[in-house]
Order: sequence, then C-alpha cells, then structure tokens
Amino acid sequence: MRPPMRRCVTPCALREPWKQGSVDAAWGKRMPIISRAAGVVLLLVGLALPSGNARAAEPSYDDYVAQVKAGKIEIDYTAFRLAYAASSKYAPYGVVEILGKLKKAYAAGDCPSAMAHAKEVFEVNFVHMEAHKIAAFCLKKAGNEEKARREYAMFLGLFSSVLKSDDGKSPDTAFVVIAIDEEYSVLETASLTPVKQALVNHGGSAFDRFEVKLPASDQTVTLFFNVDRPHGQLARTLQEKR
Repeated sequence: MRPPMRRCVTPCALREPWKQGSVDAAWGKRMPIISRAAGVVLLLVGLALPSGNARAAEPSYDDYVAQVKAGKIEIDYTAFRLAYAASSKYAPYGVVEILGKLKKAYAAGDCPSAMAHAKEVFEVNFVHMEAHKIAAFCLKKAGNEEKARREYAMFLGLFSSVLKSDDGKSPDTAFVVIAIDEEYSVLETASLTPVKQALVNHGGSAFDRFEVKLPASDQTVTLFFNVDRPHGQLARTLQEKR
C-alpha cells in the first residue's frame, strides 16, 4: 500500500538545490526557510555563487581575506574555509568568549558593540558565519544596505558550503565543519532544535551526532557533522602546551 506522502527527512530537505537569482532577493527574505510535507525546504533565493569546480592554484587564507576585503565576494567558500583550517591562524575554539559578547550585545539591541565584537571575531576567524550574519543585520539597521548585502552574501556562501559538503544522514556522509560554531549556525538557520547531542567515532573519525526537532513539528531526525578538523587542532594545541 502506497504511503500517503513521501517521508523526506531534514537532511533530504537541506540538500534542496539552490535557486539562481540575485542576492538581493535572499537578503529581502532574511532567513527564507519554509516547511514542506515532512521536511524543511531551504529556499535561499538569490544565492549566485560559483560552483568551484574549475580551480586554478588555490589561494591561501590570507589571499581570500584580501579578496573579500577588496570587494570580491563571489568566491569558493569551501576553499576559503578549508584554507583557514590549513593555515597557521586556524583557531576553531579561539572566539568562544568574543562570540558570547557579540551575541549578548546583538540580543540587547546594541549594534555598535556587536559590530566591534564582530570585527574582533574576524581578526581570528574571517569565515565565521554567525559573525557575518549579525554584522549584516546590524549594518542594515544602520541603513548601510550595500555593506549589509555583502555581509549577508558571505554568510550565505559559508552556510551553503557546509550543506554542500554532503547530506548529513550518516557518519559516512556527514556535513564537514571546521569549527563547532558552524554546526549550531547551520541548525539555527534551518530552524532545527537540538534535542540530543553525542560525540561518536566511526572509521577513525570523530562526529557530532545531533537529534534535532523539525520546525513546527514533534518529528525528530538525526544529523551527523564531521569534527575531525577542530578536534585535531584542539589535540595539537593541548600537546604543544605540555
């Protein structure tokens, strides 16, 4: 007997193909995330980013930062993130305290302080998606639409980069993150509420396994994030301190 509807769990929905269009459309919708059937469909309308299939010599992390600061935002955000993780500046746990201050200031409506803290985050990690998102909202509030759109485009590029890493359904196809912050930014942006979290090992790699609740539903699904890079860096840092 045919079931009444296809069960499309969250990872399936997160893999919805990106629509082509203008970044302005995505910015106008802020977080254009809606539910459809049993899944969540991400309609990030207007994200016009390159696929990154054709690459020349890979720029360094500093090269990417310089490009973005010079106004180039249509870049390979996956390569940008991985360049940061491969650089001597990589500090996946280096902004915990600053990020707390950033979120607190933004929640209090203090955008000047929030922007100051965002700049502190970027000094350590220029691929921090939450900092770019909050910076975008504060810039829009200040009436600087052009810079706000740029920050939001960077946030969308970083966000989509994580989603394109795989489907998140199992350890073998886990989303790949370079910092634990990325996990929570993805879940928050997709309106997924963490219910349970556990660190698991599979095939010699480390994964964060999340049981998450779908928006406006009691249904839960499981997502996996590969955390080899942040955990490996933490182990190296602890080893150096001995």
